[in-house]
Amino acid sequence: MNCNISPEISETGVEYALHSLYALFGRITDHRKPKGEELGDVFCLDGKVLPGTQVAGVKRSDQVLSLFDGTSQRVLAQEPIETKENEIVAAPVVLQRVDLTGKIVTADALHTQRKLSSQIVVDGDYVFPVKDNQERLRENIEQLFALENPKPGFGKIKTDFETATQVSYGHGRIEIRTIQTSEMLNEYLDWPGVKQVYRLDREFHWLRQGIVYKSSHEIEYGITSLSRELASPKKLLAVRRQHWSIETGLHYRRDVTFNEDATRMTKGKSGHILGTIRNLVLALLKSAGFTNTAKARRWFAGHLADAFALLLT
Repeated sequence: MNCNISPEISETGVEYALHSLYALFGRITDHRKPKGEELGDVFCLDGKVLPGTQVAGVKRSDQVLSLFDGTSQRVLAQEPIETKENEIVAAPVVLQRVDLTGKIVTADALHTQRKLSSQIVVDGDYVFPVKDNQERLRENIEQLFALENPKPGFGKIKTDFETATQVSYGHGRIEIRTIQTSEMLNEYLDWPGVKQVYRLDREFHWLRQGIVYKSSHEIEYGITSLSRELASPKKLLAVRRQHWSIETGLHYRRDVTFNEDATRMTKGKSGHILGTIRNLVLALLKSAGFTNTAKARRWFAGHLADAFALLLT
């Protein structure tokens, strides 16, 4: 059988087919969801460069924007993008494909946009970090929490701040996360659906033989449409941390477990297609009850009949 794609197929036709594949992927993974399995409350939105798609002499690499559920470890929707900035355009398309009722969308600061916030709060909520792409918003939040440490000679202003702290240890590192939240800017900020702002401090201490040999500190400011009644400081800490599940649950598994980092598929849209197939395989392994992807790959490598059954059942 000749499987070569006809050279007469236009680039527009290939793009249409790729978008159709992404939409079909969403329907397949939803259909193959284990009976009784529920999606989590937090959906993580993030872009990923497809390794191996960088062509010599061309600055651009192929990328994809994915919406990931950290609880079920599933990619719920995805959209191809050309540059990091195109994530802003693709994000509304991705979110339109998923029911956001009662869900919380997290993302990096690139997606802290008014239009996207307005779209989300129709049915769901958002928790977004704020950086210099929204400079005035960041400055307003930063100045609010500076009230905790007034200049000499100035008394403290009464605030409504609430605080929560979590400490974790693993891989020779202690991480201390402290969050402060406030409703004081709700009426002042011109931002769709905002109900709280926050300051998140992260301290990292690396240990060697029980002694700290290196430390670092970073501060994140952010906004959320979750009211204080729905999201305590402790819950907001958990939501922000869960955003990183897309790195460990999706990107790491594709790059390391599936060796995507080593691929050199630069022909046409092959990188996008293989990335979608890897997402589908992850969903199938989850539906088969596997939580360790590397172990699942080894098991099915020795049980090919079961691998075909998983694909066809």
